[in-house]
Amino acid sequence: MAKGGGDIKQLRYRVMLALYLPILLYSFSTFDLKEETVLVKEVKPVLSGGQQTVILGQTYTANAYLKASKLSKGGKIKLSTDDEKVTVEGNEDISVATAKLLSEGQEKREVTYEAKIRYDRAKGGPTSEILEGSFTVRRPELVATSVATKSLYRRTKNQIRIDVPGLEGRPLQLKASGSGTVDGRQLTLSPSSDNVTVEAYLPSEGEDPVYLGKKEFAVIDPPRPKLEVLDAKGEKIANGESLPRARPVVQFKVEADAEFAKSYPDDAKYRVKKAKVSIRKGLKASQEIGTFELGSNSTLKGELIRGLNKVGAQPKDRLIIQLQNVVRINHAGQSIPVNLGDSSLSYSFILA
Repeated sequence: MAKGGGDIKQLRYRVMLALYLPILLYSFSTFDLKEETVLVKEVKPVLSGGQQTVILGQTYTANAYLKASKLSKGGKIKLSTDDEKVTVEGNEDISVATAKLLSEGQEKREVTYEAKIRYDRAKGGPTSEILEGSFTVRRPELVATSVATKSLYRRTKNQIRIDVPGLEGRPLQLKASGSGTVDGRQLTLSPSSDNVTVEAYLPSEGEDPVYLGKKEFAVIDPPRPKLEVLDAKGEKIANGESLPRARPVVQFKVEADAEFAKSYPDDAKYRVKKAKVSIRKGLKASQEIGTFELGSNSTLKGELIRGLNKVGAQPKDRLIIQLQNVVRINHAGQSIPVNLGDSSLSYSFILA
């Protein structure tokens, strides 16, 4: 019986050893490089946690470890580097600033770096191992947020926001072609050219800003407005219809595109500045009455009445009006010529 009891104890010991020895060995197989005193045999340096790709301006980070099969008290470990672009902190953390790693015109590159681990061996005294790592640094993609993300409207107040994924918490500087530098992520542009380029920079204290990338925009004219003609009662009259000889009042109402007016209310005001007026009596050639300023409400009234009286206009005579200088008034109060096409600028009415 005693012998049988010993066999059971031996079996229990082997089972416990099989279950817990792998766990104990694994728990001692890896440790980080803090300023602890250890003696190491059969070591292997390892880098972990490093990103494979880093956006220009981000900081690359990694951690250094020693994997060991045996360790005991008595030695020291130190992490250092001779690589100028590498920073070592606390015998464990490795970082690489990337802001200066791309040259002008370079979109991406692979970066390699080195760090050195020094430690005391159980036998043979101090030694060192080289850690080598690499990663790719690339320029970021600029993301534009505005009412029109692909195009800007000419001589219109376009408000743009530029974001750089990966650098959300960093300050930015923006510079558009033909304008100065603006701090932040928002920019207001009123371009007159056919295209605009916005460049983004990462400020660097005491040094030149780091160029991150650019975003290009086409510049287009606002949507063409609609033109309506109103009589003295404010009712629409079509080209070729009758106009009362007694009250020959004509107002030209220029309506902006609805979506454009909603998004750019300060740039969606229109007016007709001038109109050339002629009259044709029967089969005779047309006779010019004059060219008149229409005023802020784009209306022909007193000038037209006086002109018709001067030439002795009669019912059934044909009144011919050619609009000149149709403009859009933008946010800065500038008058910008609008091309409506010849067919939209000529009107004819029969005096009744």
